[in-house]
Amino acid sequence: MNDPLIEEIMAYIKNTLAVALVIKSWNGGLDLPFFLKEQYAFYQTEITTMPCILMVSKDKQDATPALVRKHIDLLRPKTSGKEIIYVRKELSSFNRKRLIEHKVCFIIPGNQMYIPFLGVDFREHFKTLRSQPETLSPSAQVVILHALLKGQQKILRLNDLAKQYGYSVMTISRAFSEIESLGLAEVTIQGRKREMILKGTKQEVWKKALDFLRTPVIHRLYLDQSVIVPNGIYAGLSALARYSSLAESSNPVLAVKSSTGRSLTLKYRTDELSIKDLHVHEIEVWSYDPKLFADADVVDRLSLFLSLCDEKDERVEAALGQMMKEMPW
Repeated sequence: MNDPLIEEIMAYIKNTLAVALVIKSWNGGLDLPFFLKEQYAFYQTEITTMPCILMVSKDKQDATPALVRKHIDLLRPKTSGKEIIYVRKELSSFNRKRLIEHKVCFIIPGNQMYIPFLGVDFREHFKTLRSQPETLSPSAQVVILHALLKGQQKILRLNDLAKQYGYSVMTISRAFSEIESLGLAEVTIQGRKREMILKGTKQEVWKKALDFLRTPVIHRLYLDQSVIVPNGIYAGLSALARYSSLAESSNPVLAVKSSTGRSLTLKYRTDELSIKDLHVHEIEVWSYDPKLFADADVVDRLSLFLSLCDEKDERVEAALGQMMKEMPW
């Protein structure tokens, strides 16, 4: 067996469970759909006498947990009752949590395994230091999004960002400190100026930052579609329909900054309608201006992902996966 990842699995299981695995190729999936055989390599083994199928991802990018769950459900009828374990070289802690929510067994060699049928849930390397923030502040999130979406220059300068986004120098300075404390970037002082550079590629920083990024949506308002929403741009399912093959929502979803949300609330009876009503605008009030990183009249992909990532609808999960695969890093 020449697959280095399989060798890592064997070493990891031996070190953590004191079990020597014998892993062989599994030929039971020959009649599986082509896309499954393209996306995964399949192996068979036994863990403490429990027959298992290892579903090893070939894709460099994380699949959404709901999609992995769906693939396992497609595979299960072919396995004669064997347990199925999803395997990846690496996986964001954000997706690890969601895989556990979806009851998906998985192994990331050297980092974590979740095999509930054996009562195993080892999480060695993902303890957060108490000095780290649980979530990034809105200003720190804006800095990260700038670096990922607009940062053609590797070096980000504190004074430039403060001026560009209308924050005080002190606010951006605190944002730099938050981001550095999470190991996402390195902050240096050049003369009297603070500068920051990301630690890793944009995709790597995005994956690391996911645990600390929050939805930009503070709350939602509902208005009749006859109301003109000043500076509103497409968000939610309306935006996702423009980034993927998801069908357009019957009620348009628009995002506005908090000051616009306050004005609409004062001007209209925003508590009289709900999402269940026909011909309404769903208005998302954001913690930062949704136009900062917008693509024309549509909110940016990363903020949109954060606003929808907790949706339980499989169609939405699949559309988010499609959108992120096409993300122009």
